[in-house]
Amino acid sequence: MPQDHDEIASFITEETHRLATISMNDYGFQLSARMALSYLERATRVLESKRSRNQEIINALGALKAAAAAIAREYAQLEKFCTDCERFSHQETKNVIEWISKWVVRAISREYMGTASYHLAHKIRTFHSMLCSVLIEG
Repeated sequence: MPQDHDEIASFITEETHRLATISMNDYGFQLSARMALSYLERATRVLESKRSRNQEIINALGALKAAAAAIAREYAQLEKFCTDCERFSHQETKNVIEWISKWVVRAISREYMGTASYHLAHKIRTFHSMLCSVLIEG
């Protein structure tokens, strides 16, 4: 049991810092999405290693695993969108109209990435709070 407690304490401490970095988007949208996916993978491993005889805790663990999978899918979509935007940004333009169109699309895409990142950061922070609560209770 002490090893399980140490793993949980380590997870909570390390990942709270990572979530702050993700939420602040310090390294850009794409890297923040990758960091979030890494966090969710580790959270899932911690959830899978958690054992309990309490049915409420077991149900909460199952719900958290499902939530982690759903948030991970959303972050994977954001990461792909960022990759596509980066590829689009490097395409050459042939005339002024294409250049203006490209800059308009980039501005709209950047706004979308900011909004999506903000909402996902809220989801992952809420998930982390619920996860910590279940890990500490159980």
